Amino acid sequence: MQPSTQGSLDTTAESKACLATVISTHLADTVPGALSTGISEPVGVFFAAVRARVDARLREVIADCEAFTREAAPDAIGMVEAARDLTVRGGKRLRPALLAAAVTCIDPSAYPDAVTDLGAALELLQTYLLIHDDWMDDDPVRRGAPSVHVALAARFGDRHIGASAAILAGDLMGTLVHDLVGRIELPALRRRAVLRAFTRMEHEVILGQCLDVTHSPDTDRVHHLKTGSYTVRGPLVLGLEVAGGGDDARRALDAYGTPLGVAFQLRDDMLGAFGTEAETGKPVGGDFREGKHTALVQHAVAHLGTAGAAELGSLLGRRDATDAEIARVRSLIEASGAREQVEARIRALREQAVAALHTDALRPAGRELLTAFASLMTERRQ
Repeated sequence: MQPSTQGSLDTTAESKACLATVISTHLADTVPGALSTGISEPVGVFFAAVRARVDARLREVIADCEAFTREAAPDAIGMVEAARDLTVRGGKRLRPALLAAAVTCIDPSAYPDAVTDLGAALELLQTYLLIHDDWMDDDPVRRGAPSVHVALAARFGDRHIGASAAILAGDLMGTLVHDLVGRIELPALRRRAVLRAFTRMEHEVILGQCLDVTHSPDTDRVHHLKTGSYTVRGPLVLGLEVAGGGDDARRALDAYGTPLGVAFQLRDDMLGAFGTEAETGKPVGGDFREGKHTALVQHAVAHLGTAGAAELGSLLGRRDATDAEIARVRSLIEASGAREQVEARIRALREQAVAALHTDALRPAGRELLTAFASLMTERRQ
């Protein structure tokens, strides 16, 4: 079987023109000044081309799911529509872009249809995880609109039914993930490697979620498993397996992805603590109201002193905390030096990740992409 060239990423001048709006809007929203400082036009074109292909595939897959649901169980269509709306109304598509960048590091022409299907599968996996995560955390808003369990509770007029339907909506997205992954066309050895990598990635994120909901104090392990697994390391390994990369490339991508996955989650924690609802699409202070022991909180508790730590502890984990009390939590965290410490660690992790790319095992074009994505993922504001 030869690598398919059908539907390969189009970066011609004509494509650049039609993708310009997508590039400028997405990158400018994600990282302030991205297009003018450090994110080159070729990287932007690549990113937007991946997004366009993956979004088109997502529309096809979800449309097929809707059609079958309307035929088999029309009363259940609300569940599919709620999951569809979450999938299409936001999402940075960084995971498919990382997967495609990893392929570019090894063999840019390798199996573009499989790359697109795996990218769409990663986005549907994200939908599945977000639906369940929002229900577990009782988060009412996601990507600027009601979370799926909240939307379905309103649709069915019952909170419990809404939560039950949301869990099923997440499960349904999981079936679409496995259908996409199961149907990819690759040589037998590469296909088996991709399937193993995908199931291991899912296993890790579920373990990480368990550690998160049980408030594990080992935040680095939580970040490594819950976020790093399917946000950075998983997509990179999938790209490596599709392109048939060797051991040297595997080691380089792992050395890049491991610190970057932690840095990505630390930025997420920073946005959750100090961002705005307009930026994050979620209510401000959600992590504080849930009582999550993020790296910020752990640093603050260790450095505030007895009285400050006691006050912070009395405010965390209160679902009914007022905006003024959440502001006080932020003030205490800043006073402890936690914000500066976590920012410094994000920078150090990003530098460690980029340093791992200095190897001839990866093609220069792929290294350029991954260097840019390290900035996108750690300097983002959403």
